[in-house]
Amino acid sequence: MAEVTFASLHEKMNFLLKDHGVENFDESDLDLESVSSLHAKANALCAAHGGDPSRMANDTLAQLHPKLDFLMKGHGVDTDTARLDLSTLEAVDAKVNAVVNAHDH
Repeated sequence: MAEVTFASLHEKMNFLLKDHGVENFDESDLDLESVSSLHAKANALCAAHGGDPSRMANDTLAQLHPKLDFLMKGHGVDTDTARLDLSTLEAVDAKVNAVVNAHDH
């Protein structure tokens, strides 16, 4: 299995942003090796799905999961992440992959 990195997550999230019609997302001011950059993209995806990410926390990897859960629910997908440590990139990747896979079908 390939190592999960910020870059690999951004690649998947960029695909999702484009697929959701979010063409004007500007990442030029983001530190792409930071948790906040993942939150910025997750916020844009949630907004594209009609969610209100402004009411969600933006500080940790674990705080990404309510946003990713919202996106998964919006795509009608479910994945078992009960055994994953929600504070890891691997757990984020599992949920992002579930959303990406919903777009591939």
